[in-house]
Amino acid sequence: MDYAPHLAQCRRLLALMQDDGDVLPAEVFHMTPDVYWRPEHFALERERLFFRAPLVLGHAALLPRPGDTLVLDVLGQPLLLVRGRDRQIRGFLNVCRHRGTRLCNAKEGEGGEVLHRTNFTCRYHNWVYDLDGRLKHVPLEDAFPGLDRAAYGLTRIPLAVREGVIFGMIDPDATMDIDGFLAGIDGDLAAHGFGGMHVYARRLARRKANWKLIMDAFLESYHVVRLHQSTIAPFFMDKMAVMDRLGPHQRSLLARQEFVELADLPEAAWDGRRHCTFAYAIFPNTILVLSPDYTSMLTMYPEAADQTLYCHTMLTPHAPRDAKEDDHWRRSLELIEGGVFQAEDLFIAEQAQIGMASGANKTMVYGRFEASIRSFHESVDEWTGARSVVETR
Repeated sequence: MDYAPHLAQCRRLLALMQDDGDVLPAEVFHMTPDVYWRPEHFALERERLFFRAPLVLGHAALLPRPGDTLVLDVLGQPLLLVRGRDRQIRGFLNVCRHRGTRLCNAKEGEGGEVLHRTNFTCRYHNWVYDLDGRLKHVPLEDAFPGLDRAAYGLTRIPLAVREGVIFGMIDPDATMDIDGFLAGIDGDLAAHGFGGMHVYARRLARRKANWKLIMDAFLESYHVVRLHQSTIAPFFMDKMAVMDRLGPHQRSLLARQEFVELADLPEAAWDGRRHCTFAYAIFPNTILVLSPDYTSMLTMYPEAADQTLYCHTMLTPHAPRDAKEDDHWRRSLELIEGGVFQAEDLFIAEQAQIGMASGANKTMVYGRFEASIRSFHESVDEWTGARSVVETR
């Protein structure tokens, strides 16, 4: 482990374990439950956050070949991410420029399908677009005298790839300052080798929960040894976590049971993946969880105040080199996706959603081990102008 921010966090985590210094500066705080269910809040988030912020749309390894195309709808915006013949990835609205018809359809009821295309042909009137978005062919073109093909290419969206992670803005008229937005978190992506990772699997599901409730489930370690007691809890120490804020993003470090070894090891022998689990919240709606030999990239795409399209991309250092390695990652996927994320984290988010509008809680109380949730919601409030975090009591 030679990345300075990771070393600094490990030192703090070691001090926390040894109860040295002021390790819990956070205070108890309260939040209002209506931010999870009121349509007015969802409308603000849609307009002021999701249409104005760069969003994680996928990983470049999903599109290894020219013509590989990711079809994804985000808050009603139909998107295409395409690897061009020049190997560059571009983003477009998935809309024909003639009569506004969707060009590529995702799987019914699922969304997020990866296709392979040599061009894009509108089924309605057979207008044809190249992989770079240029309008190539118009049937009976003499019916459109003076048509400027260059003006009728596919509509681009702002898009950038940083260390393999694809960031895009779903408003085609927006401008994107990706470096300013990332606030240095791309340095962490580079340190962990995201640019060279392999997409082992991708899973999507629609869950009846507000997107922020799902984010909350991954923003604190208070629940780990309790909610996950039958799955991953034995791997982790209780209440041993630290967090740094980078702009609106968060870098967290959770102590695994092996972390006790660090007290007797020189720093040069510290192994981040063996001794800890790194977790990142890339604002607004993406969680990265770095397990010992694979990484989970979780992105929550809101569809309604009480419904979210959840996308889990499991990333491995490389493609499986033999059947044994493939079997290991397959079993890891079954545990983390089915046993942990779906059956525990997403399940509990849906149960919380049921109670949000019930009137049981006028405000909800959060303890000192849940400070990352406060930081996240304060960032959402900064973008939306809402007020979800209320005074401490």
